Amino acid sequence: MKKLSLLFIVCFMIFATARSQDLVFGKGSSAINVGIGFGSTIYHGAYYKMGFPTISASYEMGIVEVAMGSSLTGVVSVGGLAGFGGSKYDYSYYTSGYTVKTNYFLLAVRGNYHFIFHEKFDPYAGIILGYYFGNHKADYPAGWAYGTYSGSSGGFHGGAYAGARWFFTPSIAVFTELGWNISILTIGATFKF
Repeated sequence: MKKLSLLFIVCFMIFATARSQDLVFGKGSSAINVGIGFGSTIYHGAYYKMGFPTISASYEMGIVEVAMGSSLTGVVSVGGLAGFGGSKYDYSYYTSGYTVKTNYFLLAVRGNYHFIFHEKFDPYAGIILGYYFGNHKADYPAGWAYGTYSGSSGGFHGGAYAGARWFFTPSIAVFTELGWNISILTIGATFKF
């Protein structure tokens, strides 16, 4: 019983100390994320491979704080994302085949829910909804009637993801996001102001 009471007191002190500090991300906070991503969620499938990693930048601002008890606060943030990436589609046809290279650009809005309980750690979950623009170039082997083909496409893109940040200073952090975002895995830096 003494050990359980001591554990309860230690946990309470940790959460009380964390809560007594300024929120790591709160209402009115703004942040810019710059990241590199792996695994395309826009052009994907059995034949698609990553052409080059996605590069993305996003902005968010905390708009609502939600009290969730004495030591946990939730913060809702909204913002936008712009990103660029590439995919490669290799199709084999018996002894020959062709390759389609695609570059795409995504503009999207994002909404996150932050679970605030520590002064340096910021876990969150979010949703994304946007529109992508893609340019395709297909290279067919010699002897095919098509030669080289170029085209474009576009469409809506939506998804959900989970992420976390670790702040080394009050304004600089590293972050990672995993899920159906612009890429499956994104890592990068956050600058809060």
